[in-house]
Amino acid sequence: MIVRRRTWLYRLAGQCFPQSISFTDRVTAAMARRHLRSTVGNPLELWARNGNDVRQLHH
Repeated sequence: MIVRRRTWLYRLAGQCFPQSISFTDRVTAAMARRHLRSTVGNPLELWARNGNDVRQLHH
């Protein structure tokens, strides 16, 4: 199954905590990874998130 999300969490090598990146349109993991490689570096880990996941973290 191909997952498309607007919000992704990623962690670069040497980082303890994940960071988030958001896109205007929903993108696949391959598209998110390609963008991250061209801007900040190769992500060690990448997680898809949706709006419900983010809201649950803040409650």
